[in-house]
Amino acid sequence: MEKEDKKMNEAYNRMTAHVDSFESFYAFYEYFLKQVKTEDKEELNKWLLKVLFIQMKKTKEVKHDFDVMVELLENQPEKAFKAKELKDWLKNALMNAKKGATK
Repeated sequence: MEKEDKKMNEAYNRMTAHVDSFESFYAFYEYFLKQVKTEDKEELNKWLLKVLFIQMKKTKEVKHDFDVMVELLENQPEKAFKAKELKDWLKNALMNAKKGATK
């Protein structure tokens, strides 16, 4: 991990700890405004976007449990057909849920 990415990751972790201690966004926002040490909104925006970008890139690399399960099945030739059944089932279940939500 690059040095700058590591610093941003640490900043994200500190911010997360503070976010978790507040019940509402507005309470956190008031706290955040008191902590900000710059008047330069562009600089602040850039910093926040960097932190968000690095965190989103990191979480994108994490596989969903369902994907891990499908991969495990695909890696066992005798059970590979189950992986296809599982994918088809999920696709149908999600499509049916989507149809139900739009009614």
